[in-house]
Amino acid sequence: MSNISQPWHSVRKSTLHGNGVFAARDIPAGTRIIDYGGRRITSEQADAMHPVNPDDPFHTFFFSLSSGKIIDGGNRGTDARWINHSCAPNCETQENTAGTRVHIMALRDIKAGEELFYDYGLIMDGKITKKLQKQYQCLCGNAECRGTMLALPKKKTKGANNKAEDKKSDKPSSGKKPKKQDKDEAKVKAKTKEKNKGKAKDKVKAENKAKAQP
Repeated sequence: MSNISQPWHSVRKSTLHGNGVFAARDIPAGTRIIDYGGRRITSEQADAMHPVNPDDPFHTFFFSLSSGKIIDGGNRGTDARWINHSCAPNCETQENTAGTRVHIMALRDIKAGEELFYDYGLIMDGKITKKLQKQYQCLCGNAECRGTMLALPKKKTKGANNKAEDKKSDKPSSGKKPKKQDKDEAKVKAKTKEKNKGKAKDKVKAENKAKAQP
């Protein structure tokens, strides 16, 4: 059987956290590896369901779409729900133009056996405190790790007079966004892979801001 009919990935235990998704064969940059699947629900339905596990309130499989709908990866979901977060990812999420589907795309060439990651970039309403960052702690261990799966606001550069203080940007980074996050702790999969959005999502994932793919 040719590679065309074979999946690009496999699921097995991750050394980072819980289950993980790994390249089953060499994956060229730009490859559409898998779609994030699951039942489509409203933000209200997601809020009513969260947390699914009271003992692990930051663990969900919600992925928010720009259309306002949320993909519940825990209901008829695909293996994409097991992809872990990293601050130095080898994949990214892309929405289709209609805002109805989310694709997991390879950012670079990925060798067979490598674990797949994308930056959750969880977006929270309100002030991002040290406590909140710790609740959604990142375990990727990369040199550029920001220490949290949350999307942190960027500081503005100082003016020529060096008198203006750095201010946090109100523009969140792209990625997953927790759905009720401001009240959850992190499938932070931490496992946090869940995608809780709108207010705090999956696995700690709040609303996901996936990039639109033309």
